Amino acid sequence: MQSRVVWIGVWSVVVLLCAGTGYTQNEITTLTDFSVPEYDAEGNLASELMGDYADILPNGNVRVRNLRIDSYKDNEVDMSITSPECEYYENEKTASSDADVRIARDNMVVTGSGFSWNAAENRLVIKSNVKVVLKNARNQVNTGDES
Repeated sequence: MQSRVVWIGVWSVVVLLCAGTGYTQNEITTLTDFSVPEYDAEGNLASELMGDYADILPNGNVRVRNLRIDSYKDNEVDMSITSPECEYYENEKTASSDADVRIARDNMVVTGSGFSWNAAENRLVIKSNVKVVLKNARNQVNTGDES
């Protein structure tokens, strides 16, 4: 649930930022080298969306290039999602891309080609070439020996 709120909040801020730049329905408005922080109810940094470019398209969708989303836990980056580009569909509250995606946590890295994200389902699906690398997995496996 928390990640869904973070994604919706971050994208809403990007759309609002672009709306404040004089955006009209027939133009593409571009933000460059942007960062959009999202805070939890206690005022702690929950996530931060960053990108080199965010284009607000005439249909209201947002295309982000060199996307990075950092999710924080206890004031430290807990997870990072990166992709060369993706498009966010405001009306559907979904995002997708055919570009590579990388999700990194302290003990795991997931990579693949293309992804789709659905806010209502709080679901991220990597479309193809999925690879999961677990760090120190051998040390974390329960052997069943409870002695």
